[in-house]
Amino acid sequence: MAGIKRKREADWCEVGSDILESIMRRLCFVDILRMKRACRWWFSVGESYTSSPSYRPCFQTPWLLIPPPEEEEEDDDKGEHKSIISLCFFNLDEKKPYRDVCLCREVYEGRCVGSSHGWLFLLDKTANLSLLNPFSGARIQVEGSLKEGRSEEGELFDVDSYTADGAKKYKGSRAFISKAILMMSDICKKKINKDKDGVVLIYRGGEKLAFCMFNDGRFMDLDGAHESYNDIICYDNLVCAISQFYGFVEVWDFSTTGFSPPTKVMDIRSCLPLKKAREFLKSTRQVCCSYHFYLVESCGELLSVVRIVSEFMDVHVHENGKDNQPKKIRLYKTVMFYVYRVDLHHKILVEMESLGDQVLFLGGNNSISLRVEDCPGCIKDSIYFTDSYWERADEDDSYGGHDMGYYNLKDKCMKPFYDTLHRYKMKPTPFWVLPNPW
Repeated sequence: MAGIKRKREADWCEVGSDILESIMRRLCFVDILRMKRACRWWFSVGESYTSSPSYRPCFQTPWLLIPPPEEEEEDDDKGEHKSIISLCFFNLDEKKPYRDVCLCREVYEGRCVGSSHGWLFLLDKTANLSLLNPFSGARIQVEGSLKEGRSEEGELFDVDSYTADGAKKYKGSRAFISKAILMMSDICKKKINKDKDGVVLIYRGGEKLAFCMFNDGRFMDLDGAHESYNDIICYDNLVCAISQFYGFVEVWDFSTTGFSPPTKVMDIRSCLPLKKAREFLKSTRQVCCSYHFYLVESCGELLSVVRIVSEFMDVHVHENGKDNQPKKIRLYKTVMFYVYRVDLHHKILVEMESLGDQVLFLGGNNSISLRVEDCPGCIKDSIYFTDSYWERADEDDSYGGHDMGYYNLKDKCMKPFYDTLHRYKMKPTPFWVLPNPW
């Protein structure tokens, strides 16, 4: 037996880059992420591969950022106890959660206030805004301070009213910044260009709009006339915002002077399907409702989406509450959607009966429209939505964040895609993230 040579165990860290890249070309996005976590060498090869011009990622269904099963805790550098917010995603296609795909372990001392092109927007306790790509681990600090604005110059102010724990006027980070999106000069390239790109946000309880270019480092207000606002979107060198009341669409042109100062070029009155909504609520014996508006680019056109949410009072018992006493709280759920095409040339809105082969993803994220062929696990002509009714979601500690599902325009039916019955409160509120390796 002494003459038998034992085979040396393979050292997977020594696998050549050409072999690793040939393997990655056959893998889906989530498996490439898992490969990159194996060791430093594989991570380096994976970074090089996904950054190369030859990398053509397959189309990816947006993932749902959901609360982790349980909150983790650890001691910081000063020995103080702090909570850890782990990142957990739910894949619509595989119908299962992911906790092993992120290159960052936590959302560090900040709260998510939006997602755009694969980046998460984080707001910390001192009102500093930053971006985090949970799939590459990249971080970008927005240099514009939300604490140093002077109102006479049109910059942000009133930041002292905000605290991460919630102030009387602004209940939590979502009420202070209700939506934040990237303003990208070339969306096709996916990567952020700090010389040309920036961020746009809705802040101060939905009352104001502001933007900040990465190379400028100042937040400046946009001269909106129809507060409060529900949604914003960047579309064809334009920034468009839609108001909560009557759904006015306001448009600013950022193309003529290198993003600063922008010129307001349009103000369009939206359509409120009041008669249809009232007839539906009456037929289903629902009394109170609210309207929420979204803007989304679909097949090169700008769409306005109206979401109708029914509100009602109910008795709710929280198993961890004091003596398990019943508590009367205000519940809400989405009951229908209407979709309109925004005709910027004639400044009118035209109702659409169908989205064709498109699928919309709406909520606290940068609104997304994708072909159903590129969204495994999704139903065409449908709107997949998450809870973005911030006033109600943050109103009670025992309820909120549950209003999720998908609505099919052809069948006019609502169905769930994620079970929320076992959760007494979804915190942080789930929203869509489009995986992006850059």
